Amino acid sequence: MASALLFSDLHCSNKQLSNLCELIAQNDKIQALIFAGDAVNMGEPVWFMEAFIKAIDKIGLPFFWVPGNNDFGRAYYKLNAKYKSLEGRVAEFEGRTFTGVGGSPASWAGQYAGENMIDRTKIGDSIFVSHVPPPGILTLQQKDLPSPILKSSKHEAPNSKQILNYNDKNSKHFSGFDIRISDLPKRRFGDAPLVHICGHLHYRWGTAYLGRTKVIQLASLETGHYAIMDLETLAVEFKRFRMNRKFNIEEDV
Repeated sequence: MASALLFSDLHCSNKQLSNLCELIAQNDKIQALIFAGDAVNMGEPVWFMEAFIKAIDKIGLPFFWVPGNNDFGRAYYKLNAKYKSLEGRVAEFEGRTFTGVGGSPASWAGQYAGENMIDRTKIGDSIFVSHVPPPGILTLQQKDLPSPILKSSKHEAPNSKQILNYNDKNSKHFSGFDIRISDLPKRRFGDAPLVHICGHLHYRWGTAYLGRTKVIQLASLETGHYAIMDLETLAVEFKRFRMNRKFNIEEDV
């Protein structure tokens, strides 16, 4: 199954854009990019957004994104003209549904065409992307926990045997955790996404649950942070580029 590279808050970093391109060139398991916004700073410089677009063109993978609070004006229009954002629409890839909402002040003011709020009935079971995190997240686990849904589309938590087997097969993700049914979220709303990916908080990262929706909080790519998510199991690994070399990857963060 394909994996997606998740990143947010690039903020005009040529170094980290270069690192990102080199990482993808060396990892053939990455089959999609998910970007939670803030490529530039206060809508500028437009030339960096043009460089970002050229990098995405060269990578040549499906690219799902929403604007951040800094992505507006000509910079926004250039990116959205080439790669339409997830705002107000639904996209499909590898059996998953993607949708989202932007974080740009211009979005809030209704100044961009096609940025209508997505119909909530289309959010259910989706991978939902926003720039700003959802309210109510107080604690983040910086090592992933098994999704209460895993591959299921029936909104049912796995039994203890399923959890044990899942941990055995994916020990690099979940080793060291004692997962019990009582630990798993109890509620599941029919119009809730499977996963909510967000950024904006540059120095916070990890996973949490709102009901049975897995929230993936990304730290900034500007400081070297990114994540890789398996599109089948929804397991996520948080990574970071070493800051003292052009390109090297920390195993975990």
